[in-house]
Amino acid sequence: MVLTETAPLGRAEVSPGVVLTRIRRLLDVSVALNALNDTARLLDFIAQTTTAVLDCEAASVLLLDERAGALRFSAASGEAGAALVGTLVPIGGSLAGATFRENRVLYAADADADARHFRQADAATGFQTRALLGVPMRIDGQPVGVLQALNPHAGAFMQDDAEALLIVAAQAAVAIRDARQQEALRRANEQLAELDRLKTNFLSITSHELRTPLTAVLGFGQILAEEVCGDLYAHAGAVVRAGERMMDLVETLDVMAGVQGDLGAHPTTLVSLSALLSDVVADSEVTLALSPGPLLVEGDGVRLRLAFGNLIRNAVQFSPPGGAVSVEGAVDGDEVHVRVVDVGRGLSPGDLERIFEPYVQVADPDRRDHEGLGVGLTVARAVLVQHGGYVAAESAGPGRGATFHARLPLAVVA
Repeated sequence: MVLTETAPLGRAEVSPGVVLTRIRRLLDVSVALNALNDTARLLDFIAQTTTAVLDCEAASVLLLDERAGALRFSAASGEAGAALVGTLVPIGGSLAGATFRENRVLYAADADADARHFRQADAATGFQTRALLGVPMRIDGQPVGVLQALNPHAGAFMQDDAEALLIVAAQAAVAIRDARQQEALRRANEQLAELDRLKTNFLSITSHELRTPLTAVLGFGQILAEEVCGDLYAHAGAVVRAGERMMDLVETLDVMAGVQGDLGAHPTTLVSLSALLSDVVADSEVTLALSPGPLLVEGDGVRLRLAFGNLIRNAVQFSPPGGAVSVEGAVDGDEVHVRVVDVGRGLSPGDLERIFEPYVQVADPDRRDHEGLGVGLTVARAVLVQHGGYVAAESAGPGRGATFHARLPLAVVA
């Protein structure tokens, strides 16, 4: 095999001004590489910059194509550079392959006479490679590609050219890694956004399809409860309660499908929180204390019932048997302030916000001692926020109970 490597490269006599100019150019390269996140633009910039820094006719960036088991021209400068992009170069039997495989600087002073020269590239572009300087591009010490400079205008590459090329290659490798990570993150975010869209569509379609038959079940169940007696009355009542529970789940799915969206298909009306809360706590041991008056708010009564039902159900579930749960409601300025107080497990400071996240369980996740989807508090906050209100938790600590403060704008009645 004919080899034309010159080793070591000669050291050129250059003035301090020339050295300073090259250092400044290399610093400019570092700044520019850090500013580019698009891989295609980045690779093209590397090739163009290498040509300028080494004062040569052309430069090229070859990156490892793991599927093909070869190096691929990813960018190239010069008149014929664009025609090279995409061309595969074998790792065995090429100058670029030797640079990559042996992980070292390679200088072919007479490339045309070197048996390893990949002549197909010159033949395809019409470019004549006379001299070639190549350095490996490394990430974490491992070569990922090769940076080449071709045909120096000064007639020969020198040691300082190889040193400058190594600096550019090191900067370029880091920039390429960062750009690839940015692109991978962008693609992952796009996939997550698409999955979230599919999830939202699924929840919306599911809640819509379930709502119609459930409405019929509830309607006929209520009719039966009014018409029958004895054991049949108890059975009809069980059907109605199960239907109401299922309808709550449908509403939950609807809210989760668009947590930041509008209120849904229900009409907005004046809602008496006094009547709503009285109905929610009926047939339970929850203590209700309301200030005089209807405590009017404007909104969706079905959704508000779901929100306060979730808050009260949460308080009951996480209180010990027989533990006191109370609901207090009063006007506070231009708001209605509802407090749901329990004497249950309590919360640590770090959990006061986490409990409003979907599927978060403060208790041992391996113990499933409470039924539900795990989104009750998420839905409660979402509904109240959609109504211009808010809900927050307060607790003196684990084992010391919790208080949930729900606030809604007081309706203005003419």
